[in-house]
Amino acid sequence: METIKTTTKRRLRIHGASPLASSPQPKQAPVATHGLRRVIFVASALLFLTLGILGAILPVLPCTPFLLLASYFAARSSPWLNERILRNRLVGPILRDWNEHRGVRRNVKIKAMLLVGICVTATLAVTQPEPLVMALIAGVSTIGIVVVAKLPEVKG
Repeated sequence: METIKTTTKRRLRIHGASPLASSPQPKQAPVATHGLRRVIFVASALLFLTLGILGAILPVLPCTPFLLLASYFAARSSPWLNERILRNRLVGPILRDWNEHRGVRRNVKIKAMLLVGICVTATLAVTQPEPLVMALIAGVSTIGIVVVAKLPEVKG
């Protein structure tokens, strides 16, 4: 009987499956970088963090993609910086939801879409650009709103 179990485990290993006796592997932490690569990753994290902060202020620049990139580079180069980003009260919950659930909460999506709509409307009302520029701004902002609307939602 022992021979059969060994043979089954070997067969499973050969075909790429794990034996039933082994437990699932825990999720591994990102691989830390060293040397010049670490310096480049820290600089990239700081650059994308700066762009993300500017994106929160300027209606033309997106915020979330830059913050996701900042978190990605910080996790691989500076755990301290990544913890600081994830503990931030404004962007931390959004990034944690993305890291853990690969989605965004519905209220965050609604706030983002409303903010884009309000900023674009205010910009068009104040500046009163030519019709072609107005159509271009409206088109780009509509693409942004559609992208946000299509993001997966986190329940709860």
